[in-house]
Amino acid sequence: MVALLLPVFAPPADASFSSVTITDVEPTDLRPGETKEVTMTVKNNGGMDARDIRLAFQGTEVVSVVGATVIHINSLNSWSRKEVKVYVQVKEEAPNGVYSVPVSCSWRGYYFDPSKGYVATDTIKAELGISFNVEGEGMINIGAVTTDPADVRPGDEDVEIRAFVENSGEAAAKDVEVKLISNFNFNPSWSGTDRSYIGRLNSGDSKEAAFYVDVADNTEAKKYSLPLKIKYKDTRGKEYEVTRSVDLLVEPKPDFEIVSYRTEPASINAGEKAVKLRVTVKNVGSEEAESVSVRITDEAEVPFDYDVKSGFVGNLKVGETGEAVLEFEVDGKAEPKEYSQGVEIRCTGDRDLGDENVYIFDDQIRLEVTPSGPGGSSKTLSVPVPGFSPLFALLALSLAFVFVRRMKKV
Repeated sequence: MVALLLPVFAPPADASFSSVTITDVEPTDLRPGETKEVTMTVKNNGGMDARDIRLAFQGTEVVSVVGATVIHINSLNSWSRKEVKVYVQVKEEAPNGVYSVPVSCSWRGYYFDPSKGYVATDTIKAELGISFNVEGEGMINIGAVTTDPADVRPGDEDVEIRAFVENSGEAAAKDVEVKLISNFNFNPSWSGTDRSYIGRLNSGDSKEAAFYVDVADNTEAKKYSLPLKIKYKDTRGKEYEVTRSVDLLVEPKPDFEIVSYRTEPASINAGEKAVKLRVTVKNVGSEEAESVSVRITDEAEVPFDYDVKSGFVGNLKVGETGEAVLEFEVDGKAEPKEYSQGVEIRCTGDRDLGDENVYIFDDQIRLEVTPSGPGGSSKTLSVPVPGFSPLFALLALSLAFVFVRRMKKV
């Protein structure tokens, strides 16, 4: 009996298997809302060839593959590699973090058996994955700005400034709070009107912030840049602070001051009649004033009765002065002292510039009633009463008659 010994083929230990894996991924840093081409290296880490390789990418809620989600590779020889490309999309407003995309991989090993020739193994399966670091930032900016009134002028109060706060970044921002930085020209109208709480702003969202300011009387007419300090947090709670600004145009406006005033006569006494009051005003504003007039305001504690209580001045350009003439009389019982008299200056804006506003300015002047006559007695005016003189003469005659008769009896 002859025994026939046949050689039995056994692959070397390092060639007895195939192992498909993903080794390199580029890029791995993504931003919320971004779609990017990603290059991966698929490698056969075994000594056996791999055939019919199939990579199926599973989508997640945050990161997913778009377009072709299954990649097919015909073969990977032992220890060889191949690059494949996919498109990865990150969800809008995705929170910062590391996200993994599952990959189901399958293939068949392929080797040479001298007795059988080339042999394919059963299908081999493996669960792989690729990871991405998603990191985005909220980008807070200021959009459209409006004011009420539309034309802001020096001295305006409770001016409403409305500004759209926009998140132009890739990630959501929460606890957004905006503070208007005030200065000597613009102050909060009341407590808290320099702050506006916005809350959460998703990427691409905008909300309106409102502020109320008083504009100082001496504010120069020009464009101002008002700083806004914005604080917010990202979705992980990290705090941020940025400074933005809003532009505010202050329009020109007439303004007035009383530069001088005098009375004619210079010294006035109780009972004085037809006293002229000359008031000189100056336009110290930044715009021509039209139809300027000066008017006396009613004061309960002054002993002056005005026959002419308003005077027309006319148009006054910036820096020009004009005079109004008023007339009054002094009460006969006026106490000698200084009195505070209210004065109102009224005008309209420059219509050529489209300013049809009526402006009113209140001021005070001091008018003094001085003592009159020797010893400080006031002047008096003697006015005859009809029928009084004959009666006085008759009374005097009667008294004289009685006196003479008494003398005779004695």
